[in-house]
Amino acid sequence: MKRKLPFLLLLALITSVAYAQKVYFKLNPSYNFGMKDQTLGYDYSLRYSAAANTIVEEYSNVRTSLGKGYMGSFAIGFKHNENVSSEYTFSYLSGKPSSFSETIHYYNGDEIYTTTVKANVMSFTPTLVFSATEKDWTPYLAAGLSINFISVKENTEFSSFFINGNTVIDAEYKGSPTIGFTTKIGVINKISDVFSVFGEFTYAHLNFSPNTKEVTGYTINKQDSLSTLKEYDIHTEYENEISIMYEDNGNGFEEKRNMNKPREARKFTMPLSYFSFSIGVKINIVRREKPNNDAIKIEN
Repeated sequence: MKRKLPFLLLLALITSVAYAQKVYFKLNPSYNFGMKDQTLGYDYSLRYSAAANTIVEEYSNVRTSLGKGYMGSFAIGFKHNENVSSEYTFSYLSGKPSSFSETIHYYNGDEIYTTTVKANVMSFTPTLVFSATEKDWTPYLAAGLSINFISVKENTEFSSFFINGNTVIDAEYKGSPTIGFTTKIGVINKISDVFSVFGEFTYAHLNFSPNTKEVTGYTINKQDSLSTLKEYDIHTEYENEISIMYEDNGNGFEEKRNMNKPREARKFTMPLSYFSFSIGVKINIVRREKPNNDAIKIEN
């Protein structure tokens, strides 16, 4: 199905051009808000009390998505009749960073891991648009599927009371193109036969399940130490099923690792759904007049 999708979209685009009464462009910037009903990660805290001889763990979900940030969109549209159009939107999202942390409180100091992740998304979204009869202010609804090319960059900083300085690890997640679902509701104001302005609310449902992770930077006290890492430390491959072997080393069982091969880990999902409001401009390029069906009279 994924192989057939580009062909079907191309066929739909050609069909749209052939039957369009009007061709137009739309330009609109937007700011996306991450959905609060999605969990990106969690903040973790472990506190050790020597006096009380206790350990307390605390977890707090970080509820947002990587779909938040600034996005620019360009669309070409084809109006098929007074109430139905098709649009093909190209957009790019420069995501806003999100962070979560892991803190271990010892009696004489802290050990802290802080992870920051940021997504960049390039999307192609074909939609069907249903609008009311054109007036000065015309409401419309739209829905469609998006093809999304996603990369996620991660930065982790580690500091500890017993180490003088910080360790910083940069990594990038990559995966296959992802299919999402988009809905829009808006209103358009006609200024002239060529120009209109519009405002619209958009909801997009989108997730990302990476195939690989690559460590791209590793510094200790600002000194490049990437060359000290093995293949196992640099590359991770995510699979739906994995097998891990443990060996008895005499003091207990430990994971058997081949440091010359990529690490294997279970697949997981990052949320990228968002809600946005945008204001843009619509430019009509081609307008076809309806044919005159009146009978032609021939006079002798």
